[in-house]
Amino acid sequence: MKISEAESIVMEVLWRQHPLAAEEVVAALAEARQWQEATIKTLLNRLLKKGAIVAEKEGRRYLYTPVLRREDWVLEESQGLLEPS
Repeated sequence: MKISEAESIVMEVLWRQHPLAAEEVVAALAEARQWQEATIKTLLNRLLKKGAIVAEKEGRRYLYTPVLRREDWVLEESQGLLEPS
């Protein structure tokens, strides 16, 4: 599964702790990355569409959990570096 560098930063937050609400992901990234809330929510939606994360409705919000395991992603990324272009 191909995820962008920006998406991988969002995934790192979710790999460290999950499930998280969008606001919690925003709080974890907004200060360190200077990203706007809309940018982070867009990245969450992209990851949902790719199947890297799932969202479970809890009341009026969604909780995000990674489906893609960090180990699998790292392995895929490292194999991509070894393959000739």
